[in-house]
Amino acid sequence: MPAAHAATTSTTAFMERLEQSESLGRAAEEMAKPMGSLLGEGPVSDALRGRPLGHALHPVLVQVPIGAVLSAAVLDVVQGRKAQAQSRLLMGLAWVTLAPAALSGWAEWVHADERTQRVGIAHAGLNATAAVASALSYLTRRRGWSPAAAALTGVAAAALSAGGVLGGHMSLVRKYASHDRPSDSEGVTKGRFDG
Repeated sequence: MPAAHAATTSTTAFMERLEQSESLGRAAEEMAKPMGSLLGEGPVSDALRGRPLGHALHPVLVQVPIGAVLSAAVLDVVQGRKAQAQSRLLMGLAWVTLAPAALSGWAEWVHADERTQRVGIAHAGLNATAAVASALSYLTRRRGWSPAAAALTGVAAAALSAGGVLGGHMSLVRKYASHDRPSDSEGVTKGRFDG
């Protein structure tokens, strides 16, 4: 078996285990009621899901914290203390923008099927880890650059990257996200886009 095929098979098997995990299922059941009450229906939910835009908002919002954390991590490796002001600013930006990204993700999650919700719980856990590491990195950087601050940024980058893999699985494999139904039916289903 070629190495690429073996990696694909093991990734697929891992994702299927997440989709069928009983512990993730129990966590999803616990989160369903409070998140459903908070973000299930109404204008706030519609806005967080990107309904007025006709496109899921979560994939757009996550770009800023991911970009900020990865940029700070690169600065830490390449310039270290020389870029302390810039990396601190980036980690502050990441922390501030993770909240709206998370809310938009939860608003999507409420409407997902059980298997997708289970993966979503793991995705949220990784992103919560990234949020805590980002906040700690930012706070640590207030006293100047340090290896500890850089390590916390590395933890945030790793958690966001792993969370991104799960997010990609939910949207590309599980086919879950908000959609503009007229665009779907005309463009995707029929293969054409008429102005």
